[in-house]
Amino acid sequence: MAHLKPKGARGKAQVKKLGRDYKTGGFSKIEKKAESEGKSASSAKKIAGAVFQNMARKHARIMRG
Repeated sequence: MAHLKPKGARGKAQVKKLGRDYKTGGFSKIEKKAESEGKSASSAKKIAGAVFQNMARKHARIMRG
């Protein structure tokens, strides 16, 4: 997987929220995987949002100690 530098304010915010120094595909990558598993577009967005927020919460717990 390529380590891409984040572009724009939104990309930088996502990278910071997840505690990374590079972009990994984030939300859209998760959404595409959910759609490929037979979920509808709206369901895939909900699933991707939940997964992304879980990753962010996990990072926050790690940072708090």
